[in-house]
Amino acid sequence: MRSWENFDGPLFANTYKYLRVKGIYMSWDNVVWEYWCLPRHNFILWLAMLRRLKTRDTLWFIETKTFCVFCRHHEENHSHLFFACNWTSLLWRKIKTWLKISRCMATLSSATRGLILGKKNLEARMRRVFLSINVYLVWEERNKRIFDNTCNLVELLFHKFQVIFYMILHFHKKNHFIINVM
Repeated sequence: MRSWENFDGPLFANTYKYLRVKGIYMSWDNVVWEYWCLPRHNFILWLAMLRRLKTRDTLWFIETKTFCVFCRHHEENHSHLFFACNWTSLLWRKIKTWLKISRCMATLSSATRGLILGKKNLEARMRRVFLSINVYLVWEERNKRIFDNTCNLVELLFHKFQVIFYMILHFHKKNHFIINVM
């Protein structure tokens, strides 16, 4: 308690800083918690980065089929669901082509690697937004297929991505013609 006398500011804030358990620093936190992203997109991307989404391979205690709901050939896990599946990789390619992103993305870690830099310019922010929207849409479509028995085409999800992307861009940037997206 005597060491707290050296702190400036309110007692409660200093007590919190002193007692708080400090976890491992994650280099991708500024990608996941991008200010321009919608909170539900941030949350799903955060769970995906931690590999905490309840994919079928983690549900060993429930008697269920473990195959991917998109391709129906491989076991559903994080790496397959977001990048290795033919259906989701088609969605990634369409969006990357539309946004003129040429980087190879084979895992969520590799996808965030180029976005980690603390740049706050329009292009860097929108690339982080792209990642969160895409992960969210894949997870949402996966859940709709399992729980609602609905099945959307890649083109519909791509169009939904474009609408969300433009809404976020328009909401945050008044001069939204700076970014060159066709």
